[in-house]
Amino acid sequence: MADYTTKTNGCVTFDVTDVPFGQYADKVSVLSSSANAPDIYGYDMPETANYASKGVLLPLDKYLPEGWKDDVLPATLTEGSYEGKVYTMGVQQDALGLYYNKTLTDQAGITVPTTLDKAWTWEQARDAMLKCQQGTPGNPTVYGLAPTQLGSGTPGPVYSDLLYLRSAGDPKAPSDSSAYKTFYAISPDGKEVDGWLNTPEAVKAAGFYQSLYNGDKAVTSKTGRPNAFLDGKACFDMFHAGQVQPLKDAKVSFDWGVAPLPYIKTPIVHTGAITVAASAKSKQADAAAKFVVAVSTGSAAKEYNQKNGRLPTLNSVYKDLPEFQEPPQSLFYNELEKWGQPRPPTTHFSQYSQIVENALKNIAYGGDPEGELDQAVSKLTPLMSR
Repeated sequence: MADYTTKTNGCVTFDVTDVPFGQYADKVSVLSSSANAPDIYGYDMPETANYASKGVLLPLDKYLPEGWKDDVLPATLTEGSYEGKVYTMGVQQDALGLYYNKTLTDQAGITVPTTLDKAWTWEQARDAMLKCQQGTPGNPTVYGLAPTQLGSGTPGPVYSDLLYLRSAGDPKAPSDSSAYKTFYAISPDGKEVDGWLNTPEAVKAAGFYQSLYNGDKAVTSKTGRPNAFLDGKACFDMFHAGQVQPLKDAKVSFDWGVAPLPYIKTPIVHTGAITVAASAKSKQADAAAKFVVAVSTGSAAKEYNQKNGRLPTLNSVYKDLPEFQEPPQSLFYNELEKWGQPRPPTTHFSQYSQIVENALKNIAYGGDPEGELDQAVSKLTPLMSR
């Protein structure tokens, strides 16, 4: 493991304030402009550009340990940066995998891929889900794909569901092509979505996404059932590495494994998890910055990742944790390395996330894919051009 040593000024005491997730953005807005701003913020990493652009966060570049940029996952570096400066280093990462109930898939005669080079396309995955599903599509006794546990437990979370659309694109296509723009779902400056979010490829992919919830090939439900997979009532489940330990603790009655996340044309997983950053208005800015570096590197990062079973952001920490180099954790980390992409970076991420989530939810509920994506673009365009 890389030797990152950060000296702090003796013992530092912290007062911690918990804020409900849905109220966090408003709380940050109020506190960051007050005379008594916090020293440290903990937040969801895709919001980095938003907070950095508003002067909430302290740049960390002069505090970064030597070699850190070569050690950190590229997607983490991108997510934690804004206009060429680093504002957060990340303490953990997440990537979605496709959990499968091996007992059920074996009974159905399905061989599930467990390496990235054998990953299913979404057409292949749906065929397997239909074959494994039991009962009537739309109201099965055993789901092909468990209803989502992410977000509010209903269809639409950008973290998972925008991947259907983005995976229909191609980052290797010409940069002015719709295939290229589909993959990124937002312009490089984070200000344009027309022709990026509503491309022909995205609309077609949204139609496929809709079919997972509707019709005779439906494999999942619009209604949440949080424990469907753990209860043995689903063949597959899209979830991140945080489900590994609960499955072990639950001592489920079935064999299980994790497959790479399926894709339409290009494999992709979204990155981004809870992180910490120093406040630009901290009265102890030097100590705050050094604290952020200390908990994001070296032995502190290793201990956190090990105890919490969360994926490291640093290759050196990953290599120093043997349990992460065995399936299924190794599969999640391989996805991060080879397929990981930040959620679309923009200073208006909260609005982007909410509006796109609503569009995807409406599509899952039966709304017209093209109309819903065009409407999302029309709502986002005036917001993002500010």
